[in-house]
Amino acid sequence: MCGILGVLNRNSTCNVDLVNAIKKIAHRGPDDRGMWSENHVRLAHTRLSILDLSPLGHQPMSYQNERYWIAFNGEVYNYLELREELLMLGHKFASKSDTEVLLAAYSQWGVSCLEKLRGMYAFGIWDRETKKLFIVRDRTGEKPLYYWHDENSFYFASELKSLLTLLPETPPLNPVAIDLYIHYQYVPEPLTPLVGVVKLPAAHYLLLDLENWGKVEPQCYWNLEKIPPIEGDPVKLIRQELDRSIELTLRSDVPIAIALSGGLDSGAIAALAAPKYKDTLRAFSIGYPGRPEFDERNQAEQMADYLGLPFESIELTVKELVDFFPSLIAASDDPVADSAAFGHYSVMKLAASRGVKVMLTGIGGDELFWGYNRIVNATNLSQQKNQFWQSSPLNQKVWQTLGAFTDTSLAKTLNSPKVPEFIRTALKNLEEQHKYVYRAPERAVFYDLWPGFANAMWYTDKLYTDATAAEIPPGNPYRLFEFDLASCEDIPVKITQLLFDTWLASNCLALGDRLSMICSVETRLPLLDYKLIETVIGLRKTQPDHNLGHKFWLKSVLKGIVPDEVLTRKKRGFTTPMDEWMKAIIIAYMDNLTNGYLVELKVLNRDFVVKLLEEAQKQSKHLFMLYKLVLLETWYREVVIKKEEEVVA
Repeated sequence: MCGILGVLNRNSTCNVDLVNAIKKIAHRGPDDRGMWSENHVRLAHTRLSILDLSPLGHQPMSYQNERYWIAFNGEVYNYLELREELLMLGHKFASKSDTEVLLAAYSQWGVSCLEKLRGMYAFGIWDRETKKLFIVRDRTGEKPLYYWHDENSFYFASELKSLLTLLPETPPLNPVAIDLYIHYQYVPEPLTPLVGVVKLPAAHYLLLDLENWGKVEPQCYWNLEKIPPIEGDPVKLIRQELDRSIELTLRSDVPIAIALSGGLDSGAIAALAAPKYKDTLRAFSIGYPGRPEFDERNQAEQMADYLGLPFESIELTVKELVDFFPSLIAASDDPVADSAAFGHYSVMKLAASRGVKVMLTGIGGDELFWGYNRIVNATNLSQQKNQFWQSSPLNQKVWQTLGAFTDTSLAKTLNSPKVPEFIRTALKNLEEQHKYVYRAPERAVFYDLWPGFANAMWYTDKLYTDATAAEIPPGNPYRLFEFDLASCEDIPVKITQLLFDTWLASNCLALGDRLSMICSVETRLPLLDYKLIETVIGLRKTQPDHNLGHKFWLKSVLKGIVPDEVLTRKKRGFTTPMDEWMKAIIIAYMDNLTNGYLVELKVLNRDFVVKLLEEAQKQSKHLFMLYKLVLLETWYREVVIKKEEEVVA
């Protein structure tokens, strides 16, 4: 696990200084640092030593008489198997690192080596002979990779803060991306809040030819919809791949621990990993003062005791949260308004203080195994919508007319408690159908079911200045889930892919990576192993599971492995005292918002923001929206402005 930087320049001499940029990501690799350059290209690397702790793992690393040079962030979990295969093909190795195996794989198979990689990764490989730069990101986007380019230069980096130090000038804010953040609570990839700065999407690569620099256009090498269908016993097949994933993610030359909650996902990983790593595996968790009802430490500790794992926890207080809020947002790199960030960071900090470098987490279980009600509902409604728009024009007209009735004053009267319940229920169902099914035939039902999304729609008419609003296209928040439903072969899989591309990549994985790496801790996610994903999705194509109940297949696999109470415990996600947190943060930093950069740059309508703050102080209204705005302002100060100040200094 590391941090990487790179520059490709058409000019004969590439004189970009990487020293300051690499300092920005020193936390990602405190164990070693290296740079390499020649003429058109420069690579830099910071190393967190996990595999082959010797100096032979130093990067940037070369291979085949220095033809290939790499800056690599991540882990190739199946490197031992690949190493054996490559040895049989005549390759030789100087180290025991997965980095050298990756280089040899690229020299042997070129771009096709991606078909063989099982792990998490972002890397850049320079071929001195062909003058080509190969940039790649793993299948689910566990490892980050930002880039920016113009007609002469291409820059890439593990983190935004680092990339910004390389650019000739600071890019302006992107109103389209800001609007998406307001609706989604994060900026969906490949966008960032800054014009021209993008993320390489998950499961994509770039191959840049110095001699023929054409359009910079990422190429997709894997997606869920291309996975072939699978017949067979889901319990047997999923258990097989889950065991293999756990086995591979436990490969390490340093001790491993697990972030343990009271939930199923982390409990499953702990239960499967404990027998294989029992002597050194430890568990860490988070809680809150007074142990409120949603504090999961008791359940986590019970699971640890059941498995015989040492257990430690940390309490997160409001004062601590308020004090380190700016630092946390800076570490996050992107603005992400997910309360889970505070707990994740605190657990990683605790683990780091105990000498832990690698943490297993259960991220991805909800997204892969149908852990969210709203996603199941979105799938069912999208299927209904597709069927409706494939029906006869007469049927469409009748139901659209009936649906429009729900907006009338008579319909509102019929919603009275005095009206029989069956009538009110029928009206409610009709209203839902009208809202999601009988409108916008090109649009899947997806993020419009998320409360924060619908809530944001109320604010955005007044939130922006006229100048900013004019740059945001109509229907901007919906564009990510607009596609031809009629041509979609498998709607449940398409919805899963949308979830992976948005919420999972830009929210969960982004925070998971940045807030562990700021503590110099690597997170590993066994539930996002691509072979496991392909097994689940392949089975889903022949045996739809979205209506079987939350995580039906995963629970079936774990029966007898984890206590029954874990399998039957009601899902509540990572619960936090969010209202209390938001109030404290808004109070502490609201002056920064009313007199801040977002107002000065005429992104936000100051009068409307002031009105929201006044109403919040009187009635505790608008908390989540104000929290998102405070966070965005804090992000701009900590990530963008501080960079500019450093340049001036």
